[in-house]
Amino acid sequence: MDFRQALKQFIPVPGFLTYSMLVIQLVFFVLFNNRGVSGYSTGPVDIILMFFGIVTLLFFATGLELLIVSIPVRRIVTPVVLFCQWALNSYHLSSGSSLDFTLVRDNLGISFSPEALSTISSPFCSWDFMVLFAILAVWVILEIKFTIMLRRGRGGIFSLIVWSILVIMPINAGDGFTLFAKSAVAKNPVQPVKEIVSAEYPFERNSIASTGMRFSLPLSKKGRPNVFLILIESFNANFVEAKASDGVDYTPSFNSLIKTGLYMDRFYGNSIQTCKGQAAVFFSVLPSIKRKLFVDYPGLNIEGFPAILAASGYHTVYFQAYHNLKFDNTGEYMKKAGFSVVKSYREFKRKEDNPHIWGWGVEDKIFYERFFEMLDSEHGKFPDKPVFASLCTVGTHIPCDGMPPEERTIYKDPKNIKEKYSNALRLSDSQLPRFFELLKKRKYLDNSIVIITADHSFPMREHGVYNNEVCFYDETFRIPFLIIWDGVIKPERVKDRAYSQIDIGPTIADMLGITKAKHSMTGMSVFNRKSARPVYLIQPYNGCFLQVVNYPLKYITHIRTGKEYLFNIAIDPMEKVNLMTQGFDPETVGKLRDSLKAVYLNQQLIEKDRFRRR
Repeated sequence: MDFRQALKQFIPVPGFLTYSMLVIQLVFFVLFNNRGVSGYSTGPVDIILMFFGIVTLLFFATGLELLIVSIPVRRIVTPVVLFCQWALNSYHLSSGSSLDFTLVRDNLGISFSPEALSTISSPFCSWDFMVLFAILAVWVILEIKFTIMLRRGRGGIFSLIVWSILVIMPINAGDGFTLFAKSAVAKNPVQPVKEIVSAEYPFERNSIASTGMRFSLPLSKKGRPNVFLILIESFNANFVEAKASDGVDYTPSFNSLIKTGLYMDRFYGNSIQTCKGQAAVFFSVLPSIKRKLFVDYPGLNIEGFPAILAASGYHTVYFQAYHNLKFDNTGEYMKKAGFSVVKSYREFKRKEDNPHIWGWGVEDKIFYERFFEMLDSEHGKFPDKPVFASLCTVGTHIPCDGMPPEERTIYKDPKNIKEKYSNALRLSDSQLPRFFELLKKRKYLDNSIVIITADHSFPMREHGVYNNEVCFYDETFRIPFLIIWDGVIKPERVKDRAYSQIDIGPTIADMLGITKAKHSMTGMSVFNRKSARPVYLIQPYNGCFLQVVNYPLKYITHIRTGKEYLFNIAIDPMEKVNLMTQGFDPETVGKLRDSLKAVYLNQQLIEKDRFRRR
C-alpha cells in the first residue's frame, strides 16, 4: 500500500447525511444573520467563526456517518441526528444563544412536566420553524430511501478525534453540537474563599437590624399588621410605566399603585428562575451558583424569615397558582422556610374556573379569589393571629401560550414571545385590583401591608435575547418592588440606591418591629438609606456570570472565559459602554471584583451546610 492509499484511509468521505447537515447549518446561518443573532453577521470575524462552525460540523457529521455503516441503524440515527440539529439551531435562533449543558443538567428533572414541555417546544411552533421542519422531514425520507452502504474505514474515528480537538479548543464557535459539547467540557471554576472570617457559621445572628421606622407609626397602626407578599411571575421592570407600540400602557393598574406607596426603581431578583428567586426571598441568602438549592441540597439546615414571623405570633401561609408543589421541591422548602400552611390553587379549583386556566395555570383573578376563600377558613381556625401570606402567581409564565383571544387586549394575533408576554402581563395587571377589592372586604385585614414584586425577571429582546438563562443584562434581573401600607408609608420613589430579593425579609422584620431573633439573613431593610451594601446577581448558566451592583456601577465577570465588564447604569442603562475597555479606575474595579468573595463564601456555606448550627 503506497502513501496515498494509506492517507485515503484517514480522509473522511462525506455522505448524504453530512451534506444534509451542512445544508441545514447554512440555512440557519442565513436565519441567524437575518434575525440579528450575535456572532452571525457579514463582518469578517463572524464569517471566519461561521466557517469554523462548518468545519466542526463536517468532522462531527462524517465521523458519525462513517462509523454507522449498518443501514437499519442509520435509518434510526439519521432522523434523530437531523432533528437534534434542527432543535439546537431553532433554540439558538429563538433565544439568541446556543444551548448550555448546565441548563439541561440542572433542569432535566422538571423537563417532562406538561407545562415545561410546552415551554421547551414553544419556540419550535412558529410557521418558519415548521416550514424548516417539513423540509427536514422530506430530506430525512430521501436520505433513508437512498441510503447506501459506505466503506468501513478509519476516517470516521479520525474525524471524531479531530472534532474532539476542536471542541476543547478555546474558540467559542462551532455548530450546535459542538457548542453544546464545549459547554459540557468547559470548567466553571468557582474559587474557594479562605480565611475571610473566623466564625464557623458567619451568617448566624441573634438580632435583626432596625431602622426605627416603627417609631413614627400612627397609634392606630402600632398593632401587628397583616403582611401580603405577592410574587408576580416573570415581571420585567422595563414594562412598568412603559407603553406598547400603539401607545397602550402595559401595566396601568400597577402604575397607579406606585403613587400610593414606596417604589424602588433599582430592585433586582438575585437570579433567574423561580426556585432561585424564592431562595433569595424567603431565606434572605444568595441562590446557589451550582445547581438548585431546593433540589440539590434538600438536607440543608436553614430557616427562612417566615419562621421568625411564626415565632412572633404570625400565621404563615404560602399559596401558589401553579398546581404542583413538588416541582423543584418547592413544597418541602416552603415548610423549611417556616410556612405553617403550604397550599396550591389545585386544592381549591372549581369547575367554573376552567375557562380561566391556560398556559402554566390559572389567571390571577381566580387565583386571588380562591386564596381569600382559603384565608377565611384559616382565619376561622386562628382568629387572633395576624397573617403573613405569600402569593405566587403563574399567569405570566413564559411562553404565555394558550391565552383566550378575547383576553388579548394589546396584540390580537401575537407573533412572538414579547407580544404574548405583553398580553399576559396586561391581563395580570388588569386583575391586580381584584386582590385589593377582596382585601378591603375583610374587616380582620384592615391593617395590612402589601408588597408587590416578582420571583424573577425575563428579558424581552432588549439586547436581542428571549432567554433569561443566557445573559447578564439588567432586564434579566431587574424587577418591580412596591410596598403599600395605607396610613403609614408615604408615596416615595427611590432611584439612587439598589436593593434585591434578599432584602425583603429584613424589610418586613423592620416594619413589624421584630429585632430579637436567631437568623441567617444576609439582606438589609430597604428603609436603611445610610449603609452601603452591594447587590449580587447570579447567572449560573452560559458559563456563569457573577455580578455586583454598587449603584451606579455594575461589575460582571464571566467565570468560564474570565472576561470582565463594567457599566455605569445611571448614564448607560442599556449597558452599551464597557468601562473596562476605557482604563477605568483600577482601584474601584479591584474593590468590586474583591466584593464577589461574598458570593463564593455563600456557595461554600451551602456546600458545607454552615448557615446555622444543628
